This record gives sequence, structure tokens and C-alpha cells, in this order.
Amino acid sequence: MDILYFLLYFIISSSLIIYLSLRKIYSYWAERGILHDKPKFFSGNFHEFGKTKSAYEILREYYEKYKGKAKFVGIYFLLRRSVFVIDFELMKTLLIKDFDYFTGRGTYYNEKDDPLSANLVFVEGEKWRKSRAELNPCFTLGKLKFMFPAAMDVANQLVQVIKEQQLSTSNQDIEIESLINRYIIDLVGSIGFGLNCNSLKNPNAEFKKMVERSFKLRYHFVMYSFMYVFPNLSRKLGIKYYTADVQKFFLRIVNETVKYREETGDQRNDFMNLLIELRNSHKTESLSIQDITTHAFTLLTAGVETNTAAMSFCLYELALNQDVQDKARTEINEVLTRYDGKLNYEGMNELKYLQQVFFENLRKHPVFPFDIRVCTKDYVVPDSKHIIEKNTSVIIPTAAIHYDPEIYPNPEQFDPERFSVDEVKKRHPMAFLGFGDGPRVCIGKKFAIMQIVVGLVMILQNYRILPTSKTPIPMKYKTNKLFAEAKDEIYLKLEEI
Repeated sequence: MDILYFLLYFIISSSLIIYLSLRKIYSYWAERGILHDKPKFFSGNFHEFGKTKSAYEILREYYEKYKGKAKFVGIYFLLRRSVFVIDFELMKTLLIKDFDYFTGRGTYYNEKDDPLSANLVFVEGEKWRKSRAELNPCFTLGKLKFMFPAAMDVANQLVQVIKEQQLSTSNQDIEIESLINRYIIDLVGSIGFGLNCNSLKNPNAEFKKMVERSFKLRYHFVMYSFMYVFPNLSRKLGIKYYTADVQKFFLRIVNETVKYREETGDQRNDFMNLLIELRNSHKTESLSIQDITTHAFTLLTAGVETNTAAMSFCLYELALNQDVQDKARTEINEVLTRYDGKLNYEGMNELKYLQQVFFENLRKHPVFPFDIRVCTKDYVVPDSKHIIEKNTSVIIPTAAIHYDPEIYPNPEQFDPERFSVDEVKKRHPMAFLGFGDGPRVCIGKKFAIMQIVVGLVMILQNYRILPTSKTPIPMKYKTNKLFAEAKDEIYLKLEEI
């Protein structure tokens, strides 16, 4: 009986301690008189996430509820208190002017046990500053022009694969995300790692399989929540994002590529070549093979799933808006005529309307519904008595802003004219955050535009994009993902011109 009493006492006391701890955590905003919604234990204000609502819907509802009532309000993301910013000037101040207070994103990484996770997307503080300084020279306009031919090679392969697929079957319906995912993987594999991945023709290619393994969720959502809320403890426990075979594979292929090029003097127009030049220069500390691998892996972390989604949604919108498609194709043909029918880097930059299509697509389908920062030291909010305390997350509601009808009338309508030069000038710079902003703006912004615009040109030049009976209309997102992913497969018809 004594054991039973002890167990009962232990359960009751433990439950009481957990309850009081959660009550303390979730009373944070109430104690400070900050507007907020009452949270649910463990899930905070995201209790409907993954069940009935996507992160997009939750944040849009929160934004609409509190817009005009305060510059910022409180919100709880799981067990983390967060500042939900509504005022554009405050966003600008936090992301740009006072960036030194908000340098990290609060994403988990483990440099010791899981070096691939310590890439530019995840790291923070001095590690981020060092990595950013090393990679900035690789993304200048001159370097992008240097890499452009490699992008064109893969885009040409994309069109060839579409033609072969249509010759082998009478069905012109294509599940577009799978095709675009292979295009992006081949492009990143070619430019980032110097490899001919061939996943466009062979969906079972080794490189593609290892990329998929790197993105495959290893744990239940509860474990990822634990890693997010308790990063230091997770590092002490040795918790890793990536499996050992993924680490070994990418380290091996980079080591082999670097060794071959340094021994033979082989030079290529790709990102790997730039990293090798950086390794052999005196402008920075000598990069190890692991450093080069991690930097190259940044292109996968930041670019595969995001660019796959962005390009897939863009093709989807072009299929549903034939007038936009016709105008984009006319512009493409006019530009190509000036360059003897071949797309080059200069011609790509002249495709202003197609780039407007791309930006409108990112407005309507932002890859991430919010941008996040973490306060590194106590910060006094300008023109207020409020303090954002150290370790508090800051949420910038990207998707909610992009659907604000006061900024973008009829936000459900796809209208590239919103991004004409004159229209952009009318808006606050924080009204479009497809790539974030400030020092932590996406370093590969122009690289991503190049990948997607080149692919769009090659498809639009050769095919009319049409919806089919299997095309999901309207578009709905998966509720259990923090980034944009279509709930149903996107089928489109590509009709040869």
C-alpha cells in the first residue's frame, strides 16, 4: 500500500507542478497587459494547427482580429511566447534598424553532432555572420551570370523530358510538383555540387533519393516541438536533424569533387567552383571540406522544397489565368527575338512582366506563412514602455499581410500588375515579404528567381499550360505543414505549341 500511496502522491504532485508551470508560462502576456487570445496548454494559440486549420489560416485570423488595435499583440507558439507584429514601421525597425537584437530565427541546429544542420538557414549569432560573409560573394550578379549556362542546361533537359513523357503516353496530364521537384534537384545538384544528377530522367537517381531522405521527417511533431522549445537541452542530448547516411553521402561527394578539381585544375561555372576558389583564397579562413559541404547543402535546405512549391504554384496560376499566360509568352517571344531566339542572362533580366508574375505568385502563395526572429537581448519597443525580453520570439505574419485587402484589393485574384514599378512604389516596403527583409533577407533571392524564371521561359516557350479535371480548384494547403504545400496533387496539361 505504501508503494501505491507513493505513486499516487508522485503522480498528483508531478501533475500539479506541470500545471502550475504551464499556467505561469501562459500568463506571461496577461501579466503585462498585452492583447492576446487565451492559449491552450502545450499548443498555445496553435491548437487547431494540423487538425482543422493551416498556419496560414491561423495567422490570418489573428492578424485580422487585432489589426488597428495595437502595434503588436501576444501569441503563444507551443510553449514559446511570441510577439505578433502588426505595425509595418515596427516590422521595419525590428528587421532592419535594430537587427542586432533579432539576429536568429530560433531554429534548431547541432553543429557538433549534425554539422549539415549548421548551415546558413539555421545558424545564428557569430556563426551566422561568418557564414553569411563567406557566401555573400557567391551570390553577386556577376556570379549569377557565371552560373546561368548551367541553369539553362538543366532547363533544356526539363523540356526534353516533358517531350519524351508525352511521346510515350497519350495522357498529357502531368503531376507538376514531382516534375518541378526533379528539375530543382537537378539544378541545385548541378550548380551546387557539380553533379549530373539526372533525376529528371531517372526519378530513382541516388542524389534525389538522398535529398528526399534529408527532408524526410525523422520524428513526430512533438519531438520537433521539443527541439524548438529546448534547443540547448536537445544539443546536449545529441538530437540530430539528419541521419548519418545523409551526412556521409554529401560529405563524400563534395570531398571527391573538390579533390578531382584541385588535382586536375578542372573549372566549371558553378557554385562549387566558387567555394573552391574561396577555400584557396586569402580573403577568409581556409574552408574545410565539411564547411564547403555545409555551404553547398544550404542550397538544398533553402532552395529545394521552397522553389519546388513556388514554381509549381506559379504554373498553376498561369494555367488558371490564360490572359496572364498569353501576356507572359508574348514578352518572352519579344525578348528572345532580340537575342536570336536563345535566352541569355541579359534577356532573362528584361523579362519584367514574367518577374511580376513570379512576385504575384509569392504574394498569393508565400512559401512560409510567417517570418520569425528571436530576441537576443532585452529590447525596449520604440515609443512605448513595453520590453521584448530576451528569448522572446517575434512573428512577422507574411501571409496575412499579403492577403490584406487594404493593401492588395481582391487578394484572392491573381494580378501581376500589382508588382509594376508604379504600384510597388505606392506600398510600404514591408507590404511584401516573399523573401523576408533586412540583413537576414534570403541570400539566394536572385538565384531562386533565376532558377524559376529560366524554367518558366522554357515551358512557356514550348507549351500552353492548361487546367485539367484533376486540377485542385480552389487551392488548399496541407494543414500539418508550416510551409506552403498543396493539399492535393497539382495536375496540369501541357499542350505543345
